[in-house]
Amino acid sequence: MDPEAVFPLDIKTGKSHLMTEAVRHFDITEWADYVRNTDSSDQHRLMQAHLQGGCSRCERIKSLLSKFAAVCSREASYQIPRAAEQQVKAMIGMAKAPRRSALQRLWATLVYDSVNDPQPVGVRGTHQINRQVLFHAGDYSVDLRFEHEKGSASMVLVGQIANQKTPDEMLANLPVILVAGNREVTRSISNTFGEFQLEYVPESDLRLLVPLESRGQELEVQLGKTPQL
Repeated sequence: MDPEAVFPLDIKTGKSHLMTEAVRHFDITEWADYVRNTDSSDQHRLMQAHLQGGCSRCERIKSLLSKFAAVCSREASYQIPRAAEQQVKAMIGMAKAPRRSALQRLWATLVYDSVNDPQPVGVRGTHQINRQVLFHAGDYSVDLRFEHEKGSASMVLVGQIANQKTPDEMLANLPVILVAGNREVTRSISNTFGEFQLEYVPESDLRLLVPLESRGQELEVQLGKTPQL
């Protein structure tokens, strides 16, 4: 900006007597540097004098950019919770993971199915049908509970993965993938307690895959072999 374009300030008011057509407005990029204090000291003084001269147009731009800079400053100082960061990274990793895994497969064996339990009188007439199954695969157990509302096309699967040999093992942020054949149906991520939840439409040949990257293993649960609800 031409220094001659800024008129001398009034001693009493601190503002120029009048802004004429000779005054050039600063553009938005210059004001962006001004509010962030990244401009030169000479440029900063000129722009400050311009504001003191009573330019309402540039004052509005400066005020808007000052608020925006304050928001950006707060965003830059925000710390993303580590748990949220790990979950996002796990989801990205799952999206990139090939369906054929080089991990050692741990086949799960069915050890309990609630459909074999005697049904109390009146249970068959309820609106919700629940079923619980338990699988063992190596040192791990996979506890699954199926919930299905009569008349609904979808089913909810709530599960928990646990290490029977080392109960304290952390099983958080594990990908839990439901596939039919070689096609992925849906997926989830385990929480701190190894729990997860999936919702899907029942179909044949369903399998549950749980990659355990740190151990070089992958749990596989054949759901298609269990009786349907």
